[in-house]
Amino acid sequence: MSATQSAAPPRRRALRILAGAAALGGLAALRAGTERVPPLLAWRGVALGAEARILLLHPDPKAARATLAAVVAEIERLEEEFSLFRPSSALSRLNRDGWLARPSLDLRRLLAEALRFGDLTGGAFDVTVQPLWRLHAAHAGDPPPAALAAALALVDYRDIDIGPAELRLARSGMAVTLNGIAQGYITDRVAGLLRDAGLTDVLVDVGELRGLGRGPDGHGWRVGLEHPAAPDAGLAVGLADAAVATSCGRGSLFSADARRHHILDPWTGLSPPADRAASVVAADAMLADGLATALTLLPLQQAAGLLRRAGAARAILSEPGLPARTID
Repeated sequence: MSATQSAAPPRRRALRILAGAAALGGLAALRAGTERVPPLLAWRGVALGAEARILLLHPDPKAARATLAAVVAEIERLEEEFSLFRPSSALSRLNRDGWLARPSLDLRRLLAEALRFGDLTGGAFDVTVQPLWRLHAAHAGDPPPAALAAALALVDYRDIDIGPAELRLARSGMAVTLNGIAQGYITDRVAGLLRDAGLTDVLVDVGELRGLGRGPDGHGWRVGLEHPAAPDAGLAVGLADAAVATSCGRGSLFSADARRHHILDPWTGLSPPADRAASVVAADAMLADGLATALTLLPLQQAAGLLRRAGAARAILSEPGLPARTID
């Protein structure tokens, strides 16, 4: 995986990166008066099309580099499983051929979780919306109604067959995107590798955010959240051995007026308001990732029940014309 040095990453991503750097810098400052400050080692690259960064404080630079190399190698391996941007990836081959022989354990496990999320959210989370994504990406304006209806006929997560030796999509033209859950899965894997290497206070940003330990001040890693509908609300969460994911249509727009964007309703094929945003705090990033996506599509009154069923800690929801709400 090649590192990227984009001068102007998306604002939401930049805020998250700065949150991580500031937190690690604060940890170094706390230690500076009593012990030698561990060197800061940084990696920056791309995971599933989104900018990612890992920042490590470690007293042994050689051991830190070895740990970082192992983490980057694992991200690269998982990219070859889940990426839509690589024609050689297992997911791209499944979408191209409609079936995949000898799928990896990671791909089978993540697809099984995606189907579970589909059931948990009553179908709001549906990884088979990729035909809709392709349709909207191909049209500068609204797609023709007949084309939209044809794409919608290909959307149903229950038509993914997961077998031990083969994956199969039920209908020709079906396609899967794991972008609403895979970044959380990769974030959790990276956090696990760092924890296994003995790192106990780390903030990981590989598509979603997960904090190990309680941060430099012992009260959790403070992470700022950007919600377009509540730009001045100062939304933030503290992560203590927890993760947070934010979903918002502003991340990737198909139309200049923001009516069409990357979040797509599996029932209508259309997008919710672009400024509607959901941030979810949960024990792991994959759970937070999937729930945040679903909550941008579901009515507000369903949020509390979904969080309770899923075992998530809380959600922060905002949309135009309404104050941001925290639901525990």
